[in-house]
Amino acid sequence: MNLSKIKIPKQIIYIYTFAVIINILRVFLFDSTAFLYILWNIILATIPFLISSILLIYTRKENMIKPFFIIGFILWLLFLPNAPYVITDFIHLGRIHSVPVMFDIFVLFSSALVSLLMGLYSLLHMERMLLLKYSKKITNILIVIIILITSFGIYLGRFLRFNSWDIFTSQSSLLSSIWKIFTQSNNYVNVYGYTVLFFAFIYISYISFKNSKLD
Repeated sequence: MNLSKIKIPKQIIYIYTFAVIINILRVFLFDSTAFLYILWNIILATIPFLISSILLIYTRKENMIKPFFIIGFILWLLFLPNAPYVITDFIHLGRIHSVPVMFDIFVLFSSALVSLLMGLYSLLHMERMLLLKYSKKITNILIVIIILITSFGIYLGRFLRFNSWDIFTSQSSLLSSIWKIFTQSNNYVNVYGYTVLFFAFIYISYISFKNSKLD
């Protein structure tokens, strides 16, 4: 498998580089490692892009039902919420008083922007692959479902603190928590409200992004 074909789109390579550098500079300029997890989040946001890039390169209509694509799709869907998730890290803004808030605005905004863009590019990859096998109408429905699942995944990550790999390492706890959300939770407003809010933002962002790519 020739992974050299995978490249970060040139449209975002500069903001990607800026986000990484400013996160590293934050450590040296202010002697603070409190936001180092943001770098890890950027890496996690890159994973679905890498998976979809590999699938896009090696997937054709005739092998979309083969194990390679199916396993890749499942892994991609599990990691996709990590990309737009970085937007929610803005809740930490201003909590570290040793670092100027303005500096952290650039750290968080650049990190969230590049992570979101990686997710949108990844979603575009998947739509192109789905169009090889399904009609445009069915593909649009599948994209909506994918974004809805992603939005719920962001909720699970931000509010219940689950990670993508918990489906493998803590599946009992994860599935139990999801079951309780829909059967025992009294917090329906937050669950559905934030999921819908995430969905609306990601869907509108994706449609805008896709249309700008087509112009």
